[in-house]
Amino acid sequence: MKVFERIKEIFNKRVFELYVSKIQKTLPIEYRPDAQVTIVTMLGHSTVNMYLVAIKTFMKNFVYGSIEVINDGSLTVSDQDLLKYHIPNIHFSNANDIDTLSCPTYISWKRLLRIAELSKNSYVIQLDSDTVSLAALTDIHDKVQKNEGFLIGSERWRQPVDVSFLHDIVIRWKNKHVQAKAEEIFKEIDFFKDGTKYLRACAGFAGYPKNFATTAEIECLSQQIEEKIGKKWHEWGSEQTATMCLISKTINASVLPWPKYQNFMFPLSNEPIGSATFIHFIGPTRFKNNSYKQLVKTFIKNKIK
Repeated sequence: MKVFERIKEIFNKRVFELYVSKIQKTLPIEYRPDAQVTIVTMLGHSTVNMYLVAIKTFMKNFVYGSIEVINDGSLTVSDQDLLKYHIPNIHFSNANDIDTLSCPTYISWKRLLRIAELSKNSYVIQLDSDTVSLAALTDIHDKVQKNEGFLIGSERWRQPVDVSFLHDIVIRWKNKHVQAKAEEIFKEIDFFKDGTKYLRACAGFAGYPKNFATTAEIECLSQQIEEKIGKKWHEWGSEQTATMCLISKTINASVLPWPKYQNFMFPLSNEPIGSATFIHFIGPTRFKNNSYKQLVKTFIKNKIK
């Protein structure tokens, strides 16, 4: 059964790749430039077409802002020319130019530190390339206008949680993932001594208020956690954990309403997928069925020249 499921996923992926490439035949996006909000994505060569779907569906339903792509180092000149054609006024920055200081060095930390730099002058929205927006993003507009942070999550953790209570829950999971190991010790670090509650969610779609944190504050948080869990902190997933901590600290930050905003199949929603406003197709579930492909196919069909 597992072999059959794996074959089905490979097939679904290849069919998806055939459809998503047609996004290049659609017209460039139209949006209202606004320096007060920046939509940022870390991007590589292999996900350019997916990103075009993500940003085109997002801007159709959000309509304003500035757009930045952080080149992970693999974007070709042709990739950048394609993006410039489809996204007027796009700005590129380079991951290689970003110093992670004493924080972990893997690439998502470069994105977080770039976002901190941008937040000095702008509200920042982090948009993963494996996302699709399906309806007017009124909740996101309200968050931007109020300068309040957000994360995408689930009904299971929709409310901020006390870190001492979180410790008692997580310790029983015996989970070795870096996020769980960090969550076990949150109650012991100075970052949470003021009583800040923690938003347990996902950084695949996140809103960072203006001046949400300085690079020094990010580095301090990273050091506090590393002092407790050691080099475990340098494993993949620590940047998302830090992001949740930092956004939790901001005024009126919240997890977006689920399943209106959802990580596909994390958990599974019983509502029709088309009734969602925004969907993040996380890797392990992306090609479990044809949902992602069907949404992309519908969007492109309506936008094709």
